[in-house]
Amino acid sequence: MDRELISEPLAFEFADLTREGAAPGEPSWPLRFRWRGDAFEVERVERMWKTTDAGIYTSGDTYVRRHYLDVETVCGARMRLYTDRGGRPGGWFLHSRAR
Repeated sequence: MDRELISEPLAFEFADLTREGAAPGEPSWPLRFRWRGDAFEVERVERMWKTTDAGIYTSGDTYVRRHYLDVETVCGARMRLYTDRGGRPGGWFLHSRAR
């Protein structure tokens, strides 16, 4: 699937966050959000995953760096959302969308 890279912040209300399908310790994610003035509502989550890397102090620990969601919206748009752990707390971004 061809994707358009975007990497722009999403606007959403706290009440629009959900933990449905999230494992313990994973962040809440927006069910409804606005991007470039348009409103979107998530119909279904196609996939959830996270990226990790080794600790910077050679402790052997692994740290979560980013959480991702591939979603399909009610209007049929297929989008990839992400949030950084530690960098921009509570912020969700539109990573890319299917063309």
